[in-house]
Amino acid sequence: MNPEELTVYYKCNMSRLQHALAFIVCAAIGFVIGYLFYHRIVLSIPVGLIFGYFAERIFAESTVEKRQKALRAQFNDFLDSMAVAVRSGNVEYGAVKFALDDLKLSYSEESDIVREVSYIVFQYEKGGVKLTDLFQNLADRSGLEDIRNFAMVYSVIEGRSDRFGEVLMSTRDIISNKIEIESQIDATITSAKNETNTMLIMPIIIVVFMATIGKGMMDSLFTTLAGNLAATVALIIFGISYVLSVRAARIDL
Repeated sequence: MNPEELTVYYKCNMSRLQHALAFIVCAAIGFVIGYLFYHRIVLSIPVGLIFGYFAERIFAESTVEKRQKALRAQFNDFLDSMAVAVRSGNVEYGAVKFALDDLKLSYSEESDIVREVSYIVFQYEKGGVKLTDLFQNLADRSGLEDIRNFAMVYSVIEGRSDRFGEVLMSTRDIISNKIEIESQIDATITSAKNETNTMLIMPIIIVVFMATIGKGMMDSLFTTLAGNLAATVALIIFGISYVLSVRAARIDL
């Protein structure tokens, strides 16, 4: 792996095509929602474009968070494998190589942790780069506090094998505790998420129901200026509610 190919995990790594496809899907959903409220294509198009722009950004941010969470869990497994190697008598680099072989049994060659540890091994053997610099490089690109803390502590105790195992286990325990706490929080707020999603969908269902069954009851919403303004206000409130619900459910890593 070339240094230019290294992943920066705190940035979105979606390709332009993926961004475009996500925008098209989100814009199409926004267009349908807009048409349900306006029944006018000329007004539904800008609603779709605006919704697509913001929804695509939220989706892109969610991919970054998801990948960081996966990397942190994988890094925790990496530390676990290294701790086993240290207890078997391996020193720092020997533990890294042992962990790489162990990780390949659980993860594919294309997984982030296997690619990162393979890069560390390659740079240490072929490039003569110190482990402390390689761990720091990963920490800087990860955007994860736990990996930064490990890299900082490792830079202080590098070469002192008697403390290496302690640092590994301490960092692993901290990450494991964070993952467990986040899982508990996710389980706690799942019902609240479902209720919020239901409340967001209900206005759309009501509009569809009234427009279909109401026999002209909703005509004033679709054909008058006051109705269009009311629909616009409703859509703005709908959009703000959606953004706030996503932000409220987000857990900082």
